[in-house]
Amino acid sequence: MDRFSELPESILLHILSFLNMRDVVRTAILSKRWSHLWTIIQQVDFDLKDFFPYQNFVDFVNRTLLCRGNCKITRLRIGLFLNASSRKDYVGWIMYATKNNVEELFLDFDSDCCEWLPPPCVYSNSSLKTLRLWSCRLVPAMQIRWNLLTKLTLRFSVLWDDIIRKIMVGAPKLEVFELDTCWGYNDLTFDSPSLRVLIICDDESGVYEHGPVMRISAPNVQFLRLSGSLYRKCVLMNMPSVVQATLDFHPYTHSDKQKEDLKWKQDNLMELVGCLQHVESLTLGSWCIEVLALREKRRMPCQISTYKCVTLSAYMTEDDLLGTVNLLKGSPALQTLIIDMQSVLYDWRRRAMEYSCNSNVEDYLASQAKHIRCLRHLKTVKLTKFVEQHSVFPFVEFILKNGSVLENLVIIARRGSEENSPESLLKVAQRLLSMPRASFRAVITLLN
Repeated sequence: MDRFSELPESILLHILSFLNMRDVVRTAILSKRWSHLWTIIQQVDFDLKDFFPYQNFVDFVNRTLLCRGNCKITRLRIGLFLNASSRKDYVGWIMYATKNNVEELFLDFDSDCCEWLPPPCVYSNSSLKTLRLWSCRLVPAMQIRWNLLTKLTLRFSVLWDDIIRKIMVGAPKLEVFELDTCWGYNDLTFDSPSLRVLIICDDESGVYEHGPVMRISAPNVQFLRLSGSLYRKCVLMNMPSVVQATLDFHPYTHSDKQKEDLKWKQDNLMELVGCLQHVESLTLGSWCIEVLALREKRRMPCQISTYKCVTLSAYMTEDDLLGTVNLLKGSPALQTLIIDMQSVLYDWRRRAMEYSCNSNVEDYLASQAKHIRCLRHLKTVKLTKFVEQHSVFPFVEFILKNGSVLENLVIIARRGSEENSPESLLKVAQRLLSMPRASFRAVITLLN
């Protein structure tokens, strides 16, 4: 007998829980010890991948669930491409899961052009704790009763404002709510006292019409993430409890109309930043840094905030450096700065700018030192996915030279990058150690 087979049954079932159900069933041929495990595993994952034709997948799911009988199931995931002819099978699978008191249900039904309607047993369920639905249309007339639900994710789905209100009432323990590229809503009120995490990716639909404004009210939410194309104005109305926020928009600029809309989108971004100036931790995506860079070029006033930690997703071009400086000038209480360096520049103009080193970078940074008050509070600076670039070293040297209470400068090199050879990183380390430091406590760490 092999060593795996000697393990307790609970350990074997835990190992199998990381596999899709097709591979789990295949383990039955290993030995008698394994022959029955696929029928009692409580974490079940069906995926259309590697099944052809489509009916083979449907038949496999039906046979597997039939052989399991009434065995307890705690987690069920079904990943497939919607096929209208198999609707009865979908409903049967879902009813099987709810009948067996499933706690985590992931229905990843992908689709190009249609939505499916969840059966009534999905709307009213007393065992669900985690629910994820793709490509569905929630019916407003249905009453929602999710007494134990703590996490809800809706993706590529259609729901209206009144459905959001019903969810807030019908899911009294809901803590995490994610809307990923959904449509139909305009005024979002998340007033559940238990809701702590709100994630919204708002993107345009070629089928469903939207109002010109998306309003969000979430008085108890502490962690907020907003992303998408910012195709319509976004307004935050009641967000006093947020302590950690992420803004990561990427507007489309393919057509002339989309380019013309950039001005109001930039203004909308700054309105959102202003609404979140009270948060302790803020994360900004690369386009947001570009907007801050434009404000710095135009010498527009900085928005003053109380951030203690800021994370920036930036290419670290000279323009990104301007955006970073603009943010630092408006964050006098900042203690931690994290820059997640991005590797791919899709715009050739940004590439050209990256490789044209501006000899005035050092002079510009030196001229702004007196305006960056957080240098008297900044204790930790971290650069992740580091690759040597022209504007990085002047910025690092500026921080070391002016950070009077700096304790840690951590640079984590990007793995698998040709630029980060051992010889190259050795030169980087030597250059870092040669830089003057204003703080005697400052420790420089370079990790590969």
